[in-house]
Amino acid sequence: MEIQFSQQQFPTHDTNPGGAIPQFVSKVGPEFGSINELPGMNGFGRIGTGNKRRVREAAKLYADALAGRVDPFLLKQAMSPTHSIYVEHLSRMYPGLYGDPGGRQMGLRETMSFSDYQALFADVLDRKYYGWYNSYPLVYTPILRKQTLMDFRIVKRFILDGMVTPWTQVDPATGAPMQSLQGPVPQGGTNLATASTAGITYQPAAYQSGCSINWRAFVNDDLGIFNDVSMRLAVEGNRGTSRFHTQLFFDVNGPSATLYTTGANTYHNIINVANGASSANPRLSAQGIMDGMKVLAGMLDSSGNPILVGGKVFLVYGPGDVAIVKNLMNSMTLNVANEGGSLTSANFPQQWLQVTNWLTADLVPIMDPYLPLVATANPHSWILVVDPQSNNRPTVEFGTLRGFETPQIFQRIPSMQRLGGGVEVTMGNFDNLNTDMKIIGVHGGAQIDGRATVGSNGSGS
Repeated sequence: MEIQFSQQQFPTHDTNPGGAIPQFVSKVGPEFGSINELPGMNGFGRIGTGNKRRVREAAKLYADALAGRVDPFLLKQAMSPTHSIYVEHLSRMYPGLYGDPGGRQMGLRETMSFSDYQALFADVLDRKYYGWYNSYPLVYTPILRKQTLMDFRIVKRFILDGMVTPWTQVDPATGAPMQSLQGPVPQGGTNLATASTAGITYQPAAYQSGCSINWRAFVNDDLGIFNDVSMRLAVEGNRGTSRFHTQLFFDVNGPSATLYTTGANTYHNIINVANGASSANPRLSAQGIMDGMKVLAGMLDSSGNPILVGGKVFLVYGPGDVAIVKNLMNSMTLNVANEGGSLTSANFPQQWLQVTNWLTADLVPIMDPYLPLVATANPHSWILVVDPQSNNRPTVEFGTLRGFETPQIFQRIPSMQRLGGGVEVTMGNFDNLNTDMKIIGVHGGAQIDGRATVGSNGSGS
């Protein structure tokens, strides 16, 4: 093993900030028969006479470090000194370790490999912790009618139909036909004569999740692993709320069967031929959106009279239709044959009509990542929802408890205190040294009226 010495000059100081340095006697440990048996010292006898003393002192330091008689830090300082005080200390403990005592004192350098000092390089020093993924925000916020609730009691929402039918011509000598408010259809029943006036109800419920982290884990955490605990709890809250929102509009088969209905005495808000579309449950496309707009435009109230459904229209779709929506939203023009063009008897385009892409004028796309997780039977379902702020009757109401408009994170108060001292905020509970955290949210919701929304399960049938 060859030992060389750097020509680096280290600063000297007249004072010793560390105080007097004790004298130590170092020798090759008894576990080694001779210096030739030290790891990396084979062939010591072949080293030149001028270097033997320095190599012998280096071997003593190495053996002392392996045997635990000196701190391995001193071996590191011998190889790469950081301050003159360590050089002075080592030169006293191991005379001859450095160059000429009367001249410059130079650091010891090892010219072979770190394998000669494996005990000093056994751990990984470069470590890094990567946190959690980015999470989706609450995407349904624009299409929900939000309400703040005062307590946990049942919420009632009332809607009434009637007294909006067109007037009729009557003899001035006779009295005016009297109208009355009646229960809503289909929420209260199948027809105006028998519909119930009972309110639509829902009750807020509490949702929570938590974690418990031991004091020892906090002490050992030198990577900041627990710095994002509160963020992870917030992700749990947002994910639970997002799924709840999705389930207000969708079920396993697609658009919710209680909100999207067709046939007599229903909302007539499924995109199909019976409700004015060119096809039944079309896949999301330019033609499908056109059909949805036609169904919205033809919406009738429970008395069979047209209603105005105006304002921005939100398109809710799943991850599987992202490319379709991107293409539609970035199209400058549309070539249509069904709506304004013409088809042959074999349904082949006979006349194309090129128009500006008017679909995107009032259309706001919302990608719901939970849609395929809820509507598992038809993951390509999609709906159109009119802005709830522009209509008296919202499609869905979502209520949160006052003070819990957003989920709130709580922590158990630490109960550890030193005798005569203050509370130890990092040591947690007295019984188990755990720090407990939880997130709490309180919300509920209900479907109100389906005449400001239309939907398709994307099956084409």
